Amino acid sequence: MKSFIKDCCSGAWLELINVNSTIVSVPAKQFIFQAGEKAEGIFEIIEGKAKVTVTDNQGNESLIRLAGNADILGHRGIGGDWIYHVSAIALEDTQLLFIPRKTFEVLAKTNAEFSYKLMTFFAKELRNSEEKTLHLPVINRVAGAILLNYDAFGANPKTGQLNYTISRQDIANRAITTYESTIRAIADLKTEKIIDTDNKTIFIKNLKRLREFASAR
Repeated sequence: MKSFIKDCCSGAWLELINVNSTIVSVPAKQFIFQAGEKAEGIFEIIEGKAKVTVTDNQGNESLIRLAGNADILGHRGIGGDWIYHVSAIALEDTQLLFIPRKTFEVLAKTNAEFSYKLMTFFAKELRNSEEKTLHLPVINRVAGAILLNYDAFGANPKTGQLNYTISRQDIANRAITTYESTIRAIADLKTEKIIDTDNKTIFIKNLKRLREFASAR
């Protein structure tokens, strides 16, 4: 995947970023940032994987996004109160480029290409977040979570094995259902020959049908 930053910055812009940014390493299962913390800047994943979650007033966690190489994190804290309203957690040992708030503001105010790409990125995320799926059966919502996993991290083109399979609990959190219901839905998707499993690993056997199940209305 092409870097979000390099896609809309070149020459002097990249030099500005490189001079003012730092590389940070976050071990697996550790927070990159937590909801409520002051947003000091944004991150771009150099190598690794992360999940973005939000927790409601009852303590229920929802998975709202997965991010891999070249994806950005922390942008939801931009502007306003400059507070992160979601949390980002490394799924594996992850290396990130941290772009400080002041550098980001210079880019946003003076680099039209960067601002435009960021605007379209926000618009896409907003559309995704506005999709209403609670009316769908659990099997469709679980299919959507597995599709999110596939779209974020890809799969082996020959075997269909996901390059990284998120936990069953993360699938449940994304599908807004229980762990037990998720296990049953995965079994049903296997019966439909849409996916297969080997222990915790998921294999995509029929991507077209998986997309159909995930987008059912």
